[in-house]
Amino acid sequence: MARSITRTHGVKLNPLFIGSPSGERYHVQVPIEWDVRYNPMHYAEVANIPLLSSHLSQFATNPPIPKLQLVCDLLSPGWEIIVRNPTGVTVQDVLEAIYETLRGLLRTYEWEGMSLKQRSRIEDVHRARCTASSDPEYTRLAGVRRVDCLLSTTMFAGLTSLVRRREQWQVVLTLSRDFRPRPYY
Repeated sequence: MARSITRTHGVKLNPLFIGSPSGERYHVQVPIEWDVRYNPMHYAEVANIPLLSSHLSQFATNPPIPKLQLVCDLLSPGWEIIVRNPTGVTVQDVLEAIYETLRGLLRTYEWEGMSLKQRSRIEDVHRARCTASSDPEYTRLAGVRRVDCLLSTTMFAGLTSLVRRREQWQVVLTLSRDFRPRPYY
């Protein structure tokens, strides 16, 4: 029986993506603060300042690799996030791939495969997104997006576990709820 060998081969993730080392009891925030519902080129920050081109142009790994697959238990198996760049995947490539994948429209068969309870929760999130939109009617007519299925688990919490499996580099995408303090009104 052939064993699946998992090795990192000395490839390391960019520190901008790394939060808590595996096994730590408390969550340590990653340097990139970003709610995946919003375009990272406009809403992602590092140390409370917008991402700079010097952040975005950094390679996602050292040494650079041309292809990276992101996996996440919160995402439907059909929502593959594969990031490609022949000169080496960058921080910008990774963030844009996550955003583009999650802003995709939910397909009818995906919706029909969900329980009524799941659908009800997703409809609530979709309605809230429509209400918050600058054009609620357009947003409503555009339909339910994959990101709506994440419910309130929309904060980027880093990448972990860079491994090479079956000739492909994989990394685990972690999302969390937004635990930042909220101003009281």
